[in-house]
Amino acid sequence: MRNRFLTFGIFSFICALALSLTNCGGGGSSPAPPPANNPVPNLTSISPTSATAGGTAFTLTVNGSNFISGSTVRWGGANRTTTFMSSTQLTAAITAGDIASAATVAVTVSNPTPGGGTSNGVNFSVNPPDNPAPALTSLRPSSARAGGAAFTLNVNGTNFISGSSVRWGSSNRSTTYLSSTQLTAVLSADDISSAGTVAVTVFNPSPGGGTSSALSFNVHTGTLGRNDSCPTGATAILNGVTRASISPYGDVDVYSFQGTAGQKVTIEIYAQRLVLYGDPSSRDVFLDSFLELLNSSCAQLTYNDDIDLGVIQDSLIQNFTLPGTGTNTYYIRVSDLRGDGRPDFIYELHLSGAN
Repeated sequence: MRNRFLTFGIFSFICALALSLTNCGGGGSSPAPPPANNPVPNLTSISPTSATAGGTAFTLTVNGSNFISGSTVRWGGANRTTTFMSSTQLTAAITAGDIASAATVAVTVSNPTPGGGTSNGVNFSVNPPDNPAPALTSLRPSSARAGGAAFTLNVNGTNFISGSSVRWGSSNRSTTYLSSTQLTAVLSADDISSAGTVAVTVFNPSPGGGTSSALSFNVHTGTLGRNDSCPTGATAILNGVTRASISPYGDVDVYSFQGTAGQKVTIEIYAQRLVLYGDPSSRDVFLDSFLELLNSSCAQLTYNDDIDLGVIQDSLIQNFTLPGTGTNTYYIRVSDLRGDGRPDFIYELHLSGAN
């Protein structure tokens, strides 16, 4: 009996010490309190707020409230690697791929369950890169005869973009982008209907961009008349476009120009490539041109028959270096390879590189 009372007393003593932890009277364990819900985050600002498309990776700082260690910054709804700084600040790693192209991206913060949720969004702007300022170096041709036909102007320079526009005076002309260094523009017969000097510029749109410095295009007067012999019957021309015809049968046209030895000249005939009646799929001119460049004594320096033998029967002498010393008179002779000729054998003579 004594041992039983002693055991009971020890048990009671232990129970008293552990009462706060265990129901020694034989009841079950007390349930643990439920975890607290995570708050809904709130976003107030981000830094930076914009970047230029095509830029490099960077760290985005996100400011707000109710951030926790499990908060995640979302870039357009996609999670980004996030660092918890404090309950009011997070940082996120934004990759170069995230800003590869112009866009507006919503930045949000997400807190996990229990509770939690997604914050309000703040927009981040990925801006297109600034367009460069264009620069003009040359025009081909750089002049034309007043009253001539429509033609294509080749514009050379730097920093051209797909949105560049060639301006004739203060007005835009239909422009084709060929490369960052070359554009073409369509000039109408009205553009060269009267003699004068026209300022040609190139305009790049914003952002950035601007207008290049101007180059002068000379629209000059003069009539062709007879020009079938060298040197006395030649017609003097300048850089630019001259329209004429090989007529009558067996006709030959001779032109003269001033050039400096060492300069490179380009002479081209447009005949079978001309579109005279509004249908580019039909052939309007049947002149098979033969083109010659002559020196001051009317001796042949070089010649060309077909640009592409049997395919493009127009003629081209390209980047030919003028021989001799100083400034000289050179001659261009145009004929039909077959010795034919008639009023509808129309052609355009394009000259560049002359004085």
